[in-house]
Amino acid sequence: MYDETEESCSHRVPVDPVTDGMSHLSERPIIVGDHRATTDVYAWWSQSGWAPAAFCFTFIADLAPEEVLRRLGLTEDPEQEGFATIEVGRAPGGSIMVECGRAGILRDVVHALSQGTSIASVERNVNHHSHFIHAVDGHIVARLVPMFAHWSDSTDPERLKQDLEELGMIWDFDPDPEVFPPYIEGALALAERRTGVRLEPRHLQPGALPHRASIARYYESPEGAFPELA
Repeated sequence: MYDETEESCSHRVPVDPVTDGMSHLSERPIIVGDHRATTDVYAWWSQSGWAPAAFCFTFIADLAPEEVLRRLGLTEDPEQEGFATIEVGRAPGGSIMVECGRAGILRDVVHALSQGTSIASVERNVNHHSHFIHAVDGHIVARLVPMFAHWSDSTDPERLKQDLEELGMIWDFDPDPEVFPPYIEGALALAERRTGVRLEPRHLQPGALPHRASIARYYESPEGAFPELA
């Protein structure tokens, strides 16, 4: 993977290796999602109220929202709002977890949620730097930067390359830096392909996801440093 510095728009910048167990790509079999998912399925994204915002959407196969909260050790609080609030609801194939943050790509969250199943998270911060991760049974099996999907790492690179090509995420660098493919739509479709879970416009309507909780404790660190990413 590569660090998202300003230089990364035109250069491959190696990231220092992380020694934590979640950083290593697993050789475990990848759980197959739904290969019918395409970028067109997520064409509604550009009209969504979340399109200009920072977000993290986590696709969690086969788990009910109550199990999502249980695995994370969180107490449901219908009044919870503001920083580090997650909202969880049922979706075709499992559950969707939404946050205006990056909990879905934190090491400990990914490890807890992916035990015995497949999850994928699409995150974009306030600077529009984005991440995609796919994890199976507690192990990362794919990482990439959706805007520059050439910069990826996977236990099955040929399958990932095929997915990215089909989703239009592999592109020739354009001299106009403002021209990008629909990389968020592609990343959302890729998440569905890897989990079988579909994010729908209704999930992003205010109050649509009925389960809420604070996930702030996953952002805490005794050293004051930002928690490890998956």
